[in-house]
Amino acid sequence: MDIFRRTLTTLYQSIFVFIFFALPCGLNAKTWYDLESEKETKIYGSERSAKFTASNIFYDVENWTNHHSIRALGFYRYYDYPKAKTKSIFPFYYHIQSKSDNREYKRILNLNRTIEREGVDQSFYPFIFWGKDTNSSYLTTVPFFFSNKNDVRSRFGFPILPLLYYHNRETAGENKNHYTRLLTLLHLEVNDKKGLHEFSIFPLVYYSKENYLFLPLLLFYQNNRSNFNEYWFGPIYYSDDKVKDERLIVGFPFLGHYRAPGKEFDLIFPLYINYSDSEEDYHINLLWYTKTNSANVNLASSDGNVYVDFDFGVLYNLVGYSQRTKVLDSKLVTEKIKPSEIKDPQVIKKRQFKRESSDSFIGYNLLFGVFSYERADSKRHIRLLPLAWFTWDESSDDNVVLLPPFFPIWFSYQSDDLEYKVLFPLYGKQKDKDSEFRAYLLNLYLTEDVKENNRKERSYFWPLINVYESDIDSGHRVLPFYVQRNYTREQYQHGDTFTLFSSYRKTTAPSYSDTKFLIWPFWISYEYKNSPYHEKEKTVWITPFFYRNMRESGTRTNFLWFMDWEWQKESALVKNLKLKSGENSEPKESLSHLLIFPFYKTHSSFSVIPFSFNHWYSGGFTTFTLLNYLKWEKTGHYYNFLYLIESENTESSYQFRSLGDLFWGFRREPSRINRMTFLWLGYDDRSYKTIYNFFPIIRTADAEKEKSRLYGPFLYYLFDSEEEKTELLIAGLGYYHNKTKSDSQYSTYILLGALYQEKTEIERGYVKRGSLWGWLWEYQTEDNGYEKFSILKLFSYTKETDGTKKIMGISI
Repeated sequence: MDIFRRTLTTLYQSIFVFIFFALPCGLNAKTWYDLESEKETKIYGSERSAKFTASNIFYDVENWTNHHSIRALGFYRYYDYPKAKTKSIFPFYYHIQSKSDNREYKRILNLNRTIEREGVDQSFYPFIFWGKDTNSSYLTTVPFFFSNKNDVRSRFGFPILPLLYYHNRETAGENKNHYTRLLTLLHLEVNDKKGLHEFSIFPLVYYSKENYLFLPLLLFYQNNRSNFNEYWFGPIYYSDDKVKDERLIVGFPFLGHYRAPGKEFDLIFPLYINYSDSEEDYHINLLWYTKTNSANVNLASSDGNVYVDFDFGVLYNLVGYSQRTKVLDSKLVTEKIKPSEIKDPQVIKKRQFKRESSDSFIGYNLLFGVFSYERADSKRHIRLLPLAWFTWDESSDDNVVLLPPFFPIWFSYQSDDLEYKVLFPLYGKQKDKDSEFRAYLLNLYLTEDVKENNRKERSYFWPLINVYESDIDSGHRVLPFYVQRNYTREQYQHGDTFTLFSSYRKTTAPSYSDTKFLIWPFWISYEYKNSPYHEKEKTVWITPFFYRNMRESGTRTNFLWFMDWEWQKESALVKNLKLKSGENSEPKESLSHLLIFPFYKTHSSFSVIPFSFNHWYSGGFTTFTLLNYLKWEKTGHYYNFLYLIESENTESSYQFRSLGDLFWGFRREPSRINRMTFLWLGYDDRSYKTIYNFFPIIRTADAEKEKSRLYGPFLYYLFDSEEEKTELLIAGLGYYHNKTKSDSQYSTYILLGALYQEKTEIERGYVKRGSLWGWLWEYQTEDNGYEKFSILKLFSYTKETDGTKKIMGISI
């Protein structure tokens, strides 16, 4: 159901909406990389001396072309750079503003404000988030409430408590939709044009104004689309397709009613059937007592004429009479459109005229339509079921005998190619050049002979008992108990037999046969197949108790699903080989498998489901028992217990490990031991690297182009490769040295730089030395002659590249 899916979708949306929409606006201070990156440019040595007018322990002042900055006491920073202005007082205040466009961010404590283009986002982190843009706005109070609006929709709800309330309102278009959900169980949808058009109360009611009403617990469904209506209530179903002009009513399994253009069908099983289409109509009624005697008189008009229609029926048309009389002839109508004239008498399955298309009409029917006679103007119909309608025009010169004329009991017509006779209720005959039908005592006995395919048919109490045969098919029936038919399709001959509780089908062809037998509703079936492309096969299935399949190669039996066994015989290929070799022994039969739950056995396996599975073969066996897996072969074995213990032995190696070598590992090849580890301790010799690890005493690793050494608990560490060399004492806390071999750049720190540090940069041959990270003393030199020495960042001596000397920034 669409409404059920949408309910779940909006539930998930409301749970996570603040994660995807609200929180990203306030969790992180808004930054723009293009504005922040210009502050990250590294300036040092002579370049720093030229661009900074003051630099000491208390403050730094930068002043050069379009670059002005002040940094004081580590808390205050001010930048006026080409792209932006920035001011901050850590951790209370931060402000950045772009000079080229409308971007600005400001934070005071946890109050944030961001301006970007036309949008403004604000927050009192982490509790309240709000903002607006040209066509949208939002407000979120975590964890209690959220709301957002734009040109298309407006919604609000409770993100942390999605079961409580959710609302979504569309604000664009002609049909503005309002979606509301309360406690997840109640759902409503309202729009300006349709009003309340959808609602649901889970799991009781699902309703859509122009589509459906669904009551799952009552098994009721109603579809009310404009061109298609549909109802379902338990075994009762109704549909009305206005486009196709089709209507269907079903009360399973006894009632049926169907109407479509040119076709109608009514059923009250097994007592009443009414069927009619463009070619034929049938009516069988054994419920005559459901309607008492009736008489109706109506006025009708057509093409300016006025008629009186009279209908009379006894016991639901046990005897029926119908009449039309013209009482007013319109003088304005000069010509009346008449049905096509009947030039010659003819036999048709469906009558060509009715009372509604006639000026004068009289009709009789007896025994619910078994015998019918109709007179419309000059045209006549007569029928004795199951014969067809005989139609003629009395204005013609045809030799038609009708006695008595008003209520005929004897009817006779005979020509060179057509004969039709009725002596009601004793006899009826219909004969033409291709077929002949005879009926005796109504439908007590019926004969039919058709030249096509030499078809002969006999019926007793038609249509209940019937026997027929022809060159292409044959069959008989005793309704509603028994139906049998035989027919041919291409090269296959089919035979079907159906009863109220069974079906039997047999299909045969040269070198092929297939027989199926089924008893319902218990589903007891039997099938036999004989094909030149497959082996002969028989199957018996008494659902759900017993199943047996028999083939030339073996048999399989199942009892109550918990017992199953199969016997297999030698294949045809093996038997032929034996015959060629002179052996004439009986085919061997072996047990393919045996299941007595939970025990399962085959010729090469045995299992106790689900605890133990075992399989063996010529070279070894495998078992999976109580979570232990073992595969054993003559050349080795593999054992695994949930990867906690894993052992594998092959002709070329042996390994024993736990958790993929994480807990312990041992690997041996014929000439050497490759691995012996416990946790991190041990020896590991791989194709690309050899490691000895006895940390915290010693760890060594040697590869083709690099090596590393670790002594003591991080007392000394060395890494040496083609690209670089690194040395550490006391995990780098006591001593750190790194040198890049390609450009000879290096960094050295003693006590993390507190006692001494020395560092180089590629540009200008810059070297920096000092203690306490330069705060105690620092000495900088460059290849261009620049020198600077400072103590406590207060006293400094500088020699510029042009030879100028300064003390504390003052030239001397």
